[in-house]
Amino acid sequence: MMFGRISIILTAMAALLLGGCATPQPRSIWSAEQLAVLKEENFVQTGRGWEFTVDDRLLFATDESQPSAGQTEIIGRIAKRLLSVGIQHAEVEGHTDKTGTTEYNDQLSKRRADAVAALLTTNGFVAENVRATGLGERFPIETNASATGRRENRRVVILITSP
Repeated sequence: MMFGRISIILTAMAALLLGGCATPQPRSIWSAEQLAVLKEENFVQTGRGWEFTVDDRLLFATDESQPSAGQTEIIGRIAKRLLSVGIQHAEVEGHTDKTGTTEYNDQLSKRRADAVAALLTTNGFVAENVRATGLGERFPIETNASATGRRENRRVVILITSP
């Protein structure tokens, strides 16, 4: 009889210990609906969060800081779709090519980020939930030695890091 009780107790303890060893699956901070919208709107998951770019980037002409009419329409649509699924925070990063001085490029990249952030707020985002940063020429994604490379570096990235 005593052996039966010890066996039951040991079995119960083993079950508790093994149950505690199971690795819990990480829970996504994103709902299925949020993930669907992010993917449908061409956001790409990176190590930093979900990055949006039009044709891989929101590109700008040399010395320009205002999005084109087409970009304005796309950003407006995306803002509304994100808000419709509860995504209310965004980071906007402006970038430049290496043309011009570092100081000027920092200012230009900030103007680009501010312009895209303003479009998000015009389309429903609360201004306090949108952070705009000018990163100048510090993070090129292509070489600045060619016109094509410089064009790719004149961009703005919208980053979503939390729902």
